[in-house]
Amino acid sequence: MVPEFLGRRIAVTVAALLVWNAADIALSQQIKAPLDSGFVRTSSIAMSVDEMLGSRKVRSLTEPILGPGYPALWIAEVQYKPVRLMRLEIRDPKTGVVQRELVRYMVYRMIMRDYTELAGAEQAELQRKLNDPNLDPANTLDPETTRPLELPRFVLKTEDNDLSETYVDEINLEIQKAVFQREFGRRGLDLKMLNSVEAISEIGEPVPGDDKDALSKAVYGVAVWRNVNPQADFFTVIMSGFSNAYRISTDESGKHIVEEKVIVQRFARPGDEFEQEEQEFRLIDDLDTDGDGKIDVRYPHWEYQTRDVSVDIDHMDTVLRNIRASFIGAKDATLDPGQADGAVPAPQRLPAEAP
Repeated sequence: MVPEFLGRRIAVTVAALLVWNAADIALSQQIKAPLDSGFVRTSSIAMSVDEMLGSRKVRSLTEPILGPGYPALWIAEVQYKPVRLMRLEIRDPKTGVVQRELVRYMVYRMIMRDYTELAGAEQAELQRKLNDPNLDPANTLDPETTRPLELPRFVLKTEDNDLSETYVDEINLEIQKAVFQREFGRRGLDLKMLNSVEAISEIGEPVPGDDKDALSKAVYGVAVWRNVNPQADFFTVIMSGFSNAYRISTDESGKHIVEEKVIVQRFARPGDEFEQEEQEFRLIDDLDTDGDGKIDVRYPHWEYQTRDVSVDIDHMDTVLRNIRASFIGAKDATLDPGQADGAVPAPQRLPAEAP
């Protein structure tokens, strides 16, 4: 049986969610810093109201779980240069043998952002709704004692000649130093460029979108890939660890599928595997994936991609969902006979805003 006070709270929550639809808050504001010094693309930021609500929204058992939601949710803008080739004399740390090697690398910079600014002039209204106590989960978690960690990770996936290979960025201080000298030289005397291990840190405070000095607050880094198939002229770089947004769904077998929010950018360098010069790869701006002559994807863009992780959480549907979902939308839910006729309505889904 659903307790009477809980039933009333469900009704209040549903009403609140319907008000969200009526408010029709548009998330169309662009949040990005200026591009300079060879940085040619920015991910900007993309976050829907549905993602912001996360566990604060009642979700039926057939809906994917979105998390962690406001205020724990965070996201960063990432700017980057094209992937470039560089020939280097690299010493094997184990054998001491020096070999000439062709490496690929990409320099980037990251700026923490406030996703509620996407609402523009309606930011205050958006924040008011996100802070609505009627949306607080009945099942709360212990407060965090430390700030979340930023864990940057760069994966390069080749897509050439029906051959798909995956390369994770590597840590090599010798290569890192050479890249820094090439990209910044004397201009970088006061600049520090981090590898993916050095860049692991607690997230900082968001930088306002109207901050004219936003670039001074950026964190610079580099991703390095070695021994990439020289025949691969077309590839995709997947940048993760720049948002903690996640999505969990369940497949037909009952297995949980965990996805993380990542940035995707495609590159191309038509050429000869035997005549690779120290040049940069061309960024692909859009793609027709089905051959109908229409653009289906524009780059860079944010998307959810599967992570190879297992989820073993007791009562996950009442921990990661708003606990009131236990009484809504479940085919096998045990309801009080008085509620079986639908007296407790299922909540309306919020429309997903376009990134």
